[in-house]
Amino acid sequence: MRMISMGFVVALLSASCLEAAANPPNTFPRWILTDNHARSGVLPASLRTPQSDVLWLVVSSRPAEDEAIALAQSYAPTLGDTLVVEGRNGFFAVIAGTLNVDKAKPNLKTLKELHIIPQDAFLSRGESLDRVAWLSFQRGEPFDFMAQPAYLKVVQRIQAAMTRLSFYDGPIDGLIGPATVAAFKRYTANFGVPGGDQLTEYSLAEIERGAGDGFRNDQERNLAQSLGFTDAPSYRDAMAGGFPSASIFAQAKSLGFSTQREFDAAVSGGFRSRDEYQRAQAAGFTSADDFRAAQQFGIQSKTELVAFRASGFTDPVEFRNASQKGFADKASFDKSEARRLKASKAAANILLSDAETFLKLNPRTSNLVEIADKAAALNAQVQTNSADALNDSTLRLTNLLMAVPGFAEFSASRDKERSQDIEKQKALILAELQGDQQALKSWMAAHLTSSKLPLVVSEVKALDGVTSSSDLEALTEARDSVRALITSQGLTSELAALKAPSQAEDKGEPQVASSPAFTVTELNKVLLRGGLDDVVVLYNAGPAAPSLLKTLSGEFSFTKNEAWICLFGVESTPAFEKVLSVALDPLGGKTIHINRECGQSDINQADVFFIQRKNFVEAKPSFAVAYLEAVEAKALRPFDAINYPDLKRRMDQDKALATQIGADVDKGSRLGYGGILFDTKSTRICGVIEGEPKIHMATIDKLAEFASIPKAGPQISNVDAAYQDIRRDKCRILYGSNATLKAVTDALTRDSVNFAYAPIWFEQSDVAAAQAKFELARQDQVKSEQAARVTAEEAKRVAAQRLQDEQKTKSAQEAALRQKNGASAVALLSMFSDGLKTFVLSEAAKTQSPSEVNIASLFPEFTSWNQQLGQDAWKATDVVSSVDNYGTVNWKSRNLEAIIIKTVVKMASAERGEYKDVCFIFGAVIDNEFKMVRDPYEARCEKDASSDWAVGHELKSLWVVN
Repeated sequence: MRMISMGFVVALLSASCLEAAANPPNTFPRWILTDNHARSGVLPASLRTPQSDVLWLVVSSRPAEDEAIALAQSYAPTLGDTLVVEGRNGFFAVIAGTLNVDKAKPNLKTLKELHIIPQDAFLSRGESLDRVAWLSFQRGEPFDFMAQPAYLKVVQRIQAAMTRLSFYDGPIDGLIGPATVAAFKRYTANFGVPGGDQLTEYSLAEIERGAGDGFRNDQERNLAQSLGFTDAPSYRDAMAGGFPSASIFAQAKSLGFSTQREFDAAVSGGFRSRDEYQRAQAAGFTSADDFRAAQQFGIQSKTELVAFRASGFTDPVEFRNASQKGFADKASFDKSEARRLKASKAAANILLSDAETFLKLNPRTSNLVEIADKAAALNAQVQTNSADALNDSTLRLTNLLMAVPGFAEFSASRDKERSQDIEKQKALILAELQGDQQALKSWMAAHLTSSKLPLVVSEVKALDGVTSSSDLEALTEARDSVRALITSQGLTSELAALKAPSQAEDKGEPQVASSPAFTVTELNKVLLRGGLDDVVVLYNAGPAAPSLLKTLSGEFSFTKNEAWICLFGVESTPAFEKVLSVALDPLGGKTIHINRECGQSDINQADVFFIQRKNFVEAKPSFAVAYLEAVEAKALRPFDAINYPDLKRRMDQDKALATQIGADVDKGSRLGYGGILFDTKSTRICGVIEGEPKIHMATIDKLAEFASIPKAGPQISNVDAAYQDIRRDKCRILYGSNATLKAVTDALTRDSVNFAYAPIWFEQSDVAAAQAKFELARQDQVKSEQAARVTAEEAKRVAAQRLQDEQKTKSAQEAALRQKNGASAVALLSMFSDGLKTFVLSEAAKTQSPSEVNIASLFPEFTSWNQQLGQDAWKATDVVSSVDNYGTVNWKSRNLEAIIIKTVVKMASAERGEYKDVCFIFGAVIDNEFKMVRDPYEARCEKDASSDWAVGHELKSLWVVN
């Protein structure tokens, strides 16, 4: 295409517009093709618009003329005729015609909103445009873009498509306006923006196709079809609902579901339809089985079903009946019904008893047969479990009896007698409860830091409401609860002491005999004859013994390595537990379980029984009878393997030693460390230790063994903190020096806190010797660690020196290599460095010698990066290259040179006010024989893998010492 001066073309095109009526359309005047005429024109200062009331519509630009022309030709289907004009900045602008000034800006905005022109299109008066490089306008054609047939056709196609989609109801006239823009915006809101910066023939076809079947594009259509969908509405409904395929969507839709989540929840719950699922959801159900079960039971909500199932009822009618009466579970309802039944049976039995006694005294009663018949019916009814039926039968018999002369008075007298008996029982129980309540309050006042206090407080609070009750059953339950608390918390002796004064004052109660008379036999005399303070040791000879067994040889063995011990009248102390453990250990009793309150039901629950004779003969007859019967049956026999007097002797020795230790500490005549014991459930050993705790561990382990608690390190603190822990029942043992123990025991005595010294002591001389031995060991360890540190530091120093020597040797070797091969390496470097510099700096470096290397073809990634510089507002200021490695490679049996170059491009950005460097690594094999550069390598320095490239080419470095 010949170049035409812009002044001439403007005049030419303007004249052509005026001659449009006189010349056939789509033809140029013959003189526009005259090259000499074109060359004779005068270049204008700029390509100004043909009229002053229009502006050029510039839709795009390209740096190369052929690219701009190709782009302009591609716009023909949608924009019509165009011009390509070279600007003074060297770029080529693509112009789609002109827009009238008065409507140029709103039309430009509308064209962009419709994506008919690129979003970066702009208006120009042509001051910066220089010459026309190409044009497709025919003679007589107007420049007015809004009159271009291709453009009008595009708008009409958009309007037609929007009409089919019901987004547009205006005329299909090719005129853009608010209705067309609004329709297109509704389209993009529903279908998304068409691909690319502007509408093309392809995207228009996609819009038209989408207007036909509802799909946005082929990708969506193909995806929908791959999932089994044939129409866009169903596909979008399915996607909106989260369905993965048409089959699942159809299945869900047939059941009334619109979302996959709801459908999955319904399917997983086992529901058959959305209606069923929603009704279940409204009632709180997630499982169809639960919902259907609730319907079957006539239950209306999940909450009611859960309550029904949790209640224990199987009949919903019974459940509702119980609920109406205020019961939430079958157990409480049954308990209430049982009480009602019990009361009904009691009333029936009382009536039957009164009737029988009355009729014995009055056998000539006239309606005796009828009364007997009703009594028989009531007696039979007593054996059933229907309180209502029983009450009805009782009422019928009562009515008959009340008609008999004298029965009403007789019944009233019997009721009064029974009432008086009940009142006596209530008075006795109430007196016991009040005594226990007062004793517990006194105990609370003296034990505000005890761990037992919360349980005691709770029980006393409960008593406040019960002691005013007149219900015998409630009083009986309260008495049993208090007795259980006192026993479980081991408060029997303490409360007995607190209640002793009040009991001593009560002299009105008759005394009960200490025990009944039992016949003494050869077998039971072990329990009934002898000193009252003696302790009898028996063993369980029956098959139910938990662990003890008599072997074939007649020896005893605790087969489970555990022994269950039952005590009656014998106090369990650490001293007792220690000597007992020593006695039972040879028989296999490694672990001992002690029941401190042996009862009537414990005969089959223990292996060995320790029974004090005095407590036994004074025990309740039921208890004594049970044990005497077991002795007579030879289920309990004397345990000769344990000699209690010997145990007591050893306990007395430990007690004497503990007493002596306590006295010596109190006087200040015993120096060293020891321990005191407390009656708590804690297993912690609290310690106040000066010096190294480790030397005390052997003594602490002995204390733990004596107290029958696990061996563990002490909780070390100061004496004040230890005392606070003692008062909070956190310490089973306090271990400390004689001074610590003296201070603590004085405070405990002052505060009336029970404690006992352990018969174990660590003499001061032994403490000093152990401390000295520990110090010597610690010093030896420090010396050993110091020697190891010196050795390690020396090894580290030698290694560092070796590395330094190796580095010096390497540096010297590399210096020799580079002196020898420097000229060759620099020559190769120059081949690339000049080309790189010229390539990057462009015009600024054109004065330098041209390179023999084609940088663009060898290093495409670097070339791409270089082309982006201008767009990112960075400008290269310098290029510095250096040799990173140099050597030879074997290329198909030929020895060729190879080089690896490090290049740093220095850059500046005026917009940012910044400088930065970008580093590259280049490598290549130089084939001088064939004038070729082979196997080029390129990478950013931060992603460099040139070492792999060197290994792959078996590079023999003449530059770097590996």
